[in-house]
Parts: sequence; structure tokens; C-alpha cells
Amino acid sequence: MMLQILITLFVFFAISRVWLRYRDGSIGVLGTAMWTLLWLLIAGVAWWPAVTTQLAHLVGVKRGVDAVVYLSIVVLLYGLFRLYVKLEFIEHELTSLVRNLALREGDRGRAQK
Repeated sequence: MMLQILITLFVFFAISRVWLRYRDGSIGVLGTAMWTLLWLLIAGVAWWPAVTTQLAHLVGVKRGVDAVVYLSIVVLLYGLFRLYVKLEFIEHELTSLVRNLALREGDRGRAQK
């Protein structure tokens, strides 16, 4: 029971952070809805763990916690992949921007001489 209460308190904290990021414009409506739903699902699993066992049996896993761990690993790895792709894109864009600014400054310096 204590773990369920702690998880629920953390879920409320996490949802408050999501809504603060929405209010300051850091994330959009879709992101806000997705993260809020995810945190509510986490709270639901904490209070009704038997649901995960039923879902696990549907996909051929014996215990619900095993299914949750497997799914969490897959989702985290996909998120890591998405972050990697986005970071590579930003790095490429930053390199291009710096190169263009350096060329522009070089042209300006030659024009002034």
C-alpha cells in the first residue's frame, strides 16, 4: 500500500510538471495529452496490478510485471533512438549554421579591406 501511495504522489508531481511545460509552451497539446495519459496509466497499474497479469497472459508472458518490464525496455530503447536521431539532426544543422556564419563573416572582412 505504501508503494502505491508513493507512486501516486510521484504521478501527481510528474503530471504537474507536464502541465507546467504545456503552459510555458515547451510542449504542445498532443504531447501534454500523451504524457498525462502515460502517467495516469502508471498510477492505474500501481493500484490494479492484476490488469497487467491479464494482459501478459494475452501476449504469452506468465507474469504481469515481466510484460511491463519488457514493454518498458522496448519503449525506452525507441525513445533513445528518437533522441539520437534528433541530436544528429541538430548537430548537422548547427554545423551548417556555423559554417554559413563563418563564410559570411569572412566575406564581410574581405569587403572591408
